[in-house]
Amino acid sequence: MAVKKKETVKEEKKKTTRKKKEEVVKLEDTTRIRVDDNRINDAESLDVSFMEGKKKRVNKERILKEKKDHSFIYSLLKGFVILLVISTLLVFGYMYARDNDLLDKVFKVKPQEVKKEKVEKPINKMDYNYLFIGDYHTYGMEFNDFYKPFVQVCNEEYTTNDVLENLRDYIYIYNPSDIFIELGNNDIKEDTSVKQVINNLESIVNGIKLNRSMANIYIESLYPINDEIEGYDSDIDKELIKDINEEIKNMAKRLDIKYIDMYTELSENDLLKEDYTDDGINLNEDGYKKVFKVINRLID
Repeated sequence: MAVKKKETVKEEKKKTTRKKKEEVVKLEDTTRIRVDDNRINDAESLDVSFMEGKKKRVNKERILKEKKDHSFIYSLLKGFVILLVISTLLVFGYMYARDNDLLDKVFKVKPQEVKKEKVEKPINKMDYNYLFIGDYHTYGMEFNDFYKPFVQVCNEEYTTNDVLENLRDYIYIYNPSDIFIELGNNDIKEDTSVKQVINNLESIVNGIKLNRSMANIYIESLYPINDEIEGYDSDIDKELIKDINEEIKNMAKRLDIKYIDMYTELSENDLLKEDYTDDGINLNEDGYKKVFKVINRLID
């Protein structure tokens, strides 16, 4: 019995040892799997998205929102750039068209039609009644040495359109024998096209011819400027003055009226002579003496 008991104990010990060995073997197998390169690669390729769950969905929504915001900002910037380009093209196109009288050509702008004045009794010509109508150049004229009857109708801001709109009060009522027209400088300041300036002047002349047919009409060129004199303060284009003067000269010939080339009389090398001005724009006393010398030469 004692021997059996010992054998039983030995067998139990063997079983226990065998069990431990089996556990060791299993542990070794497990460790070997964990360090196996192929198994590691398999683990890296596993879909673990189910572990991220909500977090991944939140990121996706945020990305979509950011894309939408970026798309909206991009659309705004794109629209702004397109609008800026179109506006720039329109501005430069208008400036080019204005400077080259393209608008007037396209819309076929013509001189304004003038009407015959309604009067109750005939108007007779007044001998030696000189009318000077103009802008700031005429406004600055002193008639101390002009020994003939005259009317001075002028304003520093007059444009051709101002006079055209009120021919009766500015010209007709004085029934002049001779009319000297000096206008157009302020039109340049207001960016009126060359064609429009000439059309207005032509309408003024036509109105005088229709309603004061006995009057002698003189139309002056625009006066020169001198932007090289200290104190000069203007953005008038010298070349534009020359262009307008050429058109005034052609108009005078076409309408059979007298053209006074004051530009040539007052300028030297296309600049207003320094002796005739103090600021490069307005005439001084010597400048006006020269103007009256030219006028007296015409009417004497």
